[in-house]
Amino acid sequence: MDTGGKIRTGKILEQLKNMFDITLVSNVESPEDDKYFDQINTLCTQFHPVPWKEAKKYTFKFYLKLFRSLFSYYPFTVLNDYSADIDAALRRLTSEKRFDLLVCDFLQSSLVFKRLSGAPTLLFEHNIEAVIPRRHFETSQNLIAKIFWWLQWRRMERYEIEACRMFTGTVTVSEADKKYLKQFEIENVFDIPTGVDIDYFAPREDQVKKNSLVFTGSMDWLPNEDAIQFFIRDILPRVKQQMPDVTLTVVGRNPSRRLLNEINSHPEVTITGRVDDVRSYISSHTLYIIPLRIGGGTRIKAYEAMAMGKAVISTQLGVEGLPVRHGEQLIIADEPEQFASDIVRLFGDAAARAKLESGARSLVQRHFGWKAVAESFADICRHVVQLGRREQCQI
Repeated sequence: MDTGGKIRTGKILEQLKNMFDITLVSNVESPEDDKYFDQINTLCTQFHPVPWKEAKKYTFKFYLKLFRSLFSYYPFTVLNDYSADIDAALRRLTSEKRFDLLVCDFLQSSLVFKRLSGAPTLLFEHNIEAVIPRRHFETSQNLIAKIFWWLQWRRMERYEIEACRMFTGTVTVSEADKKYLKQFEIENVFDIPTGVDIDYFAPREDQVKKNSLVFTGSMDWLPNEDAIQFFIRDILPRVKQQMPDVTLTVVGRNPSRRLLNEINSHPEVTITGRVDDVRSYISSHTLYIIPLRIGGGTRIKAYEAMAMGKAVISTQLGVEGLPVRHGEQLIIADEPEQFASDIVRLFGDAAARAKLESGARSLVQRHFGWKAVAESFADICRHVVQLGRREQCQI
């Protein structure tokens, strides 16, 4: 569970296993994923691993797949994540056993559901995927990149609408995402809140480094990479003018060579790569930042930092879909000047930080444990099964 989506899925499965008989089918990369098999087996009744090798970003194989995708009907990320082996495994399993419900986790996995039948289907949308290439298009300065992202945006929007209509039901992770899909007259769209493990992500007594910033997130996800590049180029220099000793620690797996090269010219920035436990990094820094400009869905990283009682500064998009208030649980700033100004202000105002820390922890603790989220998901599963049975009766 090293990305927001995986954490959400894993934590929901931990609860759902107590309610349902779950068969889990997933790609695995060996040997990287093998050590997690024991953990995965606690999330389900049966686990069917399917071998998989992802083309690493910015390699020749990656760019070759990218080039080929330009001539495809489908968006690149859907093609890139398609697995013929998963396709075969699902068709074999559904022919051998009758399932009450087939759940597709992430839109990128949905191509394999086109040939499945015999049970109601549910799509779990962790993001509105079309929003991501659209925002890349809107923020890109390079003409070729802009054309590419425009094509991906249009293809993803068309495919996402088609896919959601193909499923018996669709689950989103915010009311805003639900409204987005409903405008396309997609039926049976439901939403669940975002959760956090409030016992695991709890305040700690680690020593806090003065004037320090931290960001956590999978660095092989383009919105996270863009966020750090935006921060380093447009916000950090403004902070350094007033706080020369400011530091930033970026915690996340698989940073690209491009990002590492850029960070080399910024000695005040450290990038850790993958870590086993992000909590010590969150708790030992003064402020937690979320400078996202691209993305969709909701941000589990925000709730994790808030649950640990950290003062958070974020763009509006960085906490999109979360029921938080500026000045009460965190600070929201979209413009680089304001973002930098708020960092400097909070560095020097311990009382203001304490107010945000208390408000953040209190909100998450009261409303956003994973048990309640999983119960909402379970209710949706039961409802979609009934919808599927009614459709079969009508046929």
